[in-house]
Amino acid sequence: MKKLVLSSLTCLSLVSFSQENSLWRLGVQWGFQGNKAEYAGAMANANARFHQNNFDAAAFNVEARYDLNKHWMGTFSLGVNTFGFQYALAENYSLRSPQSHFSGIKSDFSSLDLPLLIFYKFNPNCKNSKWLIGGGFSQNFVGAQSVSRSFQVANDGSTNSNYLNSVSSSSGGGYTMLRFAIAREKVYKRGNILNASFIFNAGFKQMAKSTVNYTVDGQTYTHEFTNFGNFAGFRLTYFFMPIGGSSASKAIKTVKS
Repeated sequence: MKKLVLSSLTCLSLVSFSQENSLWRLGVQWGFQGNKAEYAGAMANANARFHQNNFDAAAFNVEARYDLNKHWMGTFSLGVNTFGFQYALAENYSLRSPQSHFSGIKSDFSSLDLPLLIFYKFNPNCKNSKWLIGGGFSQNFVGAQSVSRSFQVANDGSTNSNYLNSVSSSSGGGYTMLRFAIAREKVYKRGNILNASFIFNAGFKQMAKSTVNYTVDGQTYTHEFTNFGNFAGFRLTYFFMPIGGSSASKAIKTVKS
């Protein structure tokens, strides 16, 4: 019975740490994402050796967080978002050198990423960890840019520049996107927070387009792809102690009262 009472008191005291009202925090965020481009035109039939892959990229943001109360909070971030196109042709290769399986090219674009999200925080457990779900908008700004890439191979002493090449471009401007997140976070006694989240981004209009050309067995192929900025990714965010004080001191005052 004594152990049960002690466990209950411990649980209640830990939960009190998470009952934060009107608190600001700053944090740093790292992660990665897979950006998906879509077929848009030209030849619909592709050679079996051709691969159009997701564009994988790292992410880094600086994030501000406002906890309104124990259930609601908002976040605003400033960072760089990378998206683009990635193509490859499968090759005969040695099992001793699997890295030579594909000959590939990639074209990347960078944008200023400004997401604004609202989160609902579920009640924490006795370890002061809790689930969150959120959604909102992300405003991206992209500069006008054109990128040419090619993978060249040598045949009988001559170079074949038509083996695999692409021309990708962005017209630039601002782009509004939907963003959703599912997160799990741990609140520590000093008020700092470690947050892990899965995010999903959906764009409304084309951010970049690409035309890829390749030649296999004397046959030339051309495909067109478009990129709306759609991606799924993972983020790990560390929030520092609340600005102007810690949630721990507030919790202690609440318990004493």
